[in-house]
Amino acid sequence: MKITKGNILDDVLNEMNSDEFLNEYWPNHFLHNKGSIERFFSVPGIENISSLENILKIYKNPVMVVGDAIIEETGGILNKFLVPPEEAMSWYEKGAALEFDFTDIFIPELRESISKLKSLLGLPEGTMAKAVLYAAKESAGFSAHFDAYCNFIFQLKGKKKWKLAENFNTINPLQHYELIEAPHLPDPLKSYWNGEFPDENLSNGTELILDAGSFLFLPRGCWHSTSSSEETIALNFTFGQPAWLDLILIELRNRLIQKDEWRELVNIDLLDENERKKVEEKLKSMINNLPNDFKGISVGDILARKKDDLDVYQSTQLVVRQLMSIKDGF
Repeated sequence: MKITKGNILDDVLNEMNSDEFLNEYWPNHFLHNKGSIERFFSVPGIENISSLENILKIYKNPVMVVGDAIIEETGGILNKFLVPPEEAMSWYEKGAALEFDFTDIFIPELRESISKLKSLLGLPEGTMAKAVLYAAKESAGFSAHFDAYCNFIFQLKGKKKWKLAENFNTINPLQHYELIEAPHLPDPLKSYWNGEFPDENLSNGTELILDAGSFLFLPRGCWHSTSSSEETIALNFTFGQPAWLDLILIELRNRLIQKDEWRELVNIDLLDENERKKVEEKLKSMINNLPNDFKGISVGDILARKKDDLDVYQSTQLVVRQLMSIKDGF
């Protein structure tokens, strides 16, 4: 694939251009690219991230605190939870890593950069895209997990150790999973899970050291963990990975919603046996008619759904965080 020169990837990749990245790494292979941190400041908004103290002044939302400090606090029940921003520094000093979700709400310049990168990657218009900031120190980090999103990571301060391992358990996962949850698997993930769980240290993986100026592309589904031995700050540009399944389900729902019977209340548990049988027969008839309901769906119909909201959960999270960011103004 060929693209116009002078884009965000051309600006931040060292000794590599965006054509090479798109042809050789996107969307399935990780890339670790090192160079001077100065090249990151070509991305509008990054210059506002100068220190953790500065971030805490800007960020007016609950902060996720993660790591051993939380495990100790909760007796092993949780490894992360949300705290008010004014409490985040105290948890940081206890050794927790901090996650600032939707940082772009508070640094709007980042949104333009994210939008341009989404377009460059050829992602559908309805794809979720956001900035997430991470800060950690002295062994704080995230235990082994994989994401349903991909991440473009700008290491802005300090050195962070990453462990990456190929995911032989799932191909194209549709949800986040943390190894600490093993052997439990959510039912949807269990339906396409293969093989044994990796060990918690990802001992068969690749170890990387990201220092200030390092850039990492982390594909969807790649097992990874992080740790720090010093103060670190990293900025992630996070993008959803819409599947064909997402588009077809939107189209199918759009067709069924036009039918009165599919909008009826599910009201069966309080019915007597005869009434229940009538409802079941009606439902059976509705199911048998599905081929007619879906008749004529075309490739164009599915592709038209690229503009729809393809991640309702993240869209809802964005609205909630936007509302929380302005509540002090009421």
